[in-house]
Amino acid sequence: MSEINVMHTYGNVSMKEWVSHMLVFCLWLLLVTPLPTSSAAAASEDEPRLPLAMTVLVKKPKPQQYDLHIHLTNISQNPITVDVHDLPWNPPNDSKWLNAFRLDVHNSPLTQHTVRWDVGSQEVRLLPGESIQDTIALNPRIPSLLSDIKRFGIQLNWDCPPPSLKFVCDAHAPNNITIPKRDAGEPDHTPIDKTACRARARTIQLIRIPQDHDVLFLRTTEAIMDNVQQVQALLYQVDDYIQHCQPMWTNSWAVSFFTEEKYAGFLNDTDNEPYYEQGLWQRANIGQYSSQIRTLYRFPWDKKKSDTVYLSVYQ
Repeated sequence: MSEINVMHTYGNVSMKEWVSHMLVFCLWLLLVTPLPTSSAAAASEDEPRLPLAMTVLVKKPKPQQYDLHIHLTNISQNPITVDVHDLPWNPPNDSKWLNAFRLDVHNSPLTQHTVRWDVGSQEVRLLPGESIQDTIALNPRIPSLLSDIKRFGIQLNWDCPPPSLKFVCDAHAPNNITIPKRDAGEPDHTPIDKTACRARARTIQLIRIPQDHDVLFLRTTEAIMDNVQQVQALLYQVDDYIQHCQPMWTNSWAVSFFTEEKYAGFLNDTDNEPYYEQGLWQRANIGQYSSQIRTLYRFPWDKKKSDTVYLSVYQ
């Protein structure tokens, strides 16, 4: 057999025959494999949205600091569930729906920096009228924010409802926000009764709130943590404190419970490293709570006692 014939022969089948067989096989696949029908595509596009009405507003907790507050409220008559993976403030959704323009003659789009990670899946149950909320910090998201506000003013807008999200619009809420040229960035002023807040802080045994975090460190006993009803009552008081004393927060906050004040803090705090090495920090940190996913983690460092409990502060 010549060299050329060896190169174009597969077993006892010539190249020409092999190509012919493959064409017949591919044609057969096309005939037997159903193609997506227009009705199936329409069904996918017409998938009903969750009855969560989205409201968006800007707040200024500090001078020249702009935060976008996003609220999703259950407007149906029944409980519904939403996955945190679908929430508009979580990546990658946060990069899909919000448009930003400077108010110059061209309405030039603004560069937005978004993170590139994906959250896990966790379902949250919302009762009729209950909301789930969080924020997007605009200053780090739009690096030129302050200079563009000073020179031109900016506008934020979004489609209503956003095609990339599963929610509906609040019928009375606008789908754009304008921050005018030379906006002073004065922080929002919300009256706070400091005396009443100090009393509320003592009631919940507040140790401290770390800077730039919507987190509370509380002193709590193991006996309270053992009793779900007592923890629920305490969380109602925490929510009351936040509503009256932390008006710039949304209802997405966290609590870390400690048996002793000196251990209160994050695990990566420098002061806690020696306590962690000795096992003291873990022993004192007897619980954690996330209001966004409505979940209490009890005794997270104790393999025999650790568990999770679904708790909402909505009343």
